[in-house]
Amino acid sequence: MYARLGRTEDGTAGAAEVCTLRRLAGADQQVLSLWPTAEQAAADPAAEWYEVQDDRTGGSPGERPGVAALVYFDGPMSEARQAASLRAGFERIGPLMDSQPGSVRSLVLWQPERCCKLIVMQCVSVEALEEAQRAAMSSKLLPGEDRALLPGPDRVDVYRVLAEAGAR
Repeated sequence: MYARLGRTEDGTAGAAEVCTLRRLAGADQQVLSLWPTAEQAAADPAAEWYEVQDDRTGGSPGERPGVAALVYFDGPMSEARQAASLRAGFERIGPLMDSQPGSVRSLVLWQPERCCKLIVMQCVSVEALEEAQRAAMSSKLLPGEDRALLPGPDRVDVYRVLAEAGAR
């Protein structure tokens, strides 16, 4: 599965899913769409395309997400940092979010040309999002994890989830 993140819903016909987001403290929006092929995801030159590395439900599956955090890890990431980030996500943070109340869905997106990562975290409310962030940041490192390879995100933007749709 592949993802595209752009400013408009133009060109999302045929997407497996589309989610429209509006910045919590602003008027700009982002449109996240999911696609079966890289070619479809990359078809809009005005948008960024990604490989979906992980797609998991949280502790509140089936709930309607009210907010989403876009958590950016700007590139280029070294291979060691990529590996450490994958391990942290799959073995420590992901399983924690699987049971986190208020967490609806998390997508881990990888942009191979720029070697950067974007995590889309959907929660039922701002409070649930904040609690999920606290839980992730306070989780103990696994044996062998190197804190130096896990410096945290470069930025986090918070959006209201305006609309979600299946295939268009």
